[in-house]
Amino acid sequence: MASAAAAAAAGMGCYSQTSWALRRLGAGGGALASAATRRRNCSVAAAVFDNQNREYVIVGGGNAAGYAARTFVEHGMADGRLCIVSKEAVPPYERPALTKGYLFPPEKKPARLPGFHTCVGSGGQRQTAEWYKENGIEVLYEDPVEAFDGKTQTLKTSSGKILKYGSLIISTGCAAARLPEKIGGDLPGVHYIRDVADADSLVSSLGKAKKIVVIGGGYIGMEVAAAACGWNLDTTIIFPEDHIMPRLFTPSLAKKYEELYEQNGVKFVKGALIDKLDAGSDGRVSSAILKDGSVVEADTVIVGIGAKPSVSPFEAVGVNIEVGGIEG
Repeated sequence: MASAAAAAAAGMGCYSQTSWALRRLGAGGGALASAATRRRNCSVAAAVFDNQNREYVIVGGGNAAGYAARTFVEHGMADGRLCIVSKEAVPPYERPALTKGYLFPPEKKPARLPGFHTCVGSGGQRQTAEWYKENGIEVLYEDPVEAFDGKTQTLKTSSGKILKYGSLIISTGCAAARLPEKIGGDLPGVHYIRDVADADSLVSSLGKAKKIVVIGGGYIGMEVAAAACGWNLDTTIIFPEDHIMPRLFTPSLAKKYEELYEQNGVKFVKGALIDKLDAGSDGRVSSAILKDGSVVEADTVIVGIGAKPSVSPFEAVGVNIEVGGIEG
């Protein structure tokens, strides 16, 4: 059901009408354009959006939206016909940089936008805000979708804007899994990384931190811990498994990496579960308390325990977990 491109990049399915549209992109823009014209119930003037109607709308301003926009441009279907609705303040970008080069200390010349805008990850053209304008693509920044009506083919954004679409691509991606608020998951000094704003907040904390705790022994945890070494911080990684990256590394391979990290001052607490995060007198996180009662001091905590699909605007119409999307 879902577009292969969008599903692979965002982990989400698409509304059925849109899925068909994306699959057909590879078969030639002309065929898609004529078919879309026959079934469209809205009209958009080329290069100008003068009413609520949009021919194609992408919900979500992540990397999948950026690559989809490139495909629309390549097929001559973007100018005045495509709208991207995003919760972020910047155009789509390659997210892996956020837990790698972005977290380097200033003297190591950290990665910054526009250096990793889509599509530099695949060797393509860097799609800055100007690129979208030059190609006639409307981007609604910091205005996420709050409501969706599949029957009337309309969307409502947080600013109150009503968009009527001909074809819809749901490309909302994921959000970082969070610790519950009741155990300190939202305390000042507790960080999650999913977007540039998250990374900026973490960089600010790393510049003032002395002791950090990283929760999770996967990619996020290991990458953040490596960056913390560059800041010369007292770093402890806590995770419930027997070794890091259990879904990817064998025990012997994991041991090699763990030894490398330990040589750089990183400490590991394995087979441990978080009971709660405690705050100090200033209200900021001060320690991680484990289920066995152990206490690990920290003035900054980074949580990397996975992600979950961002589907809240579409839950009312039924998100089918088994098929990975919305059934049309």
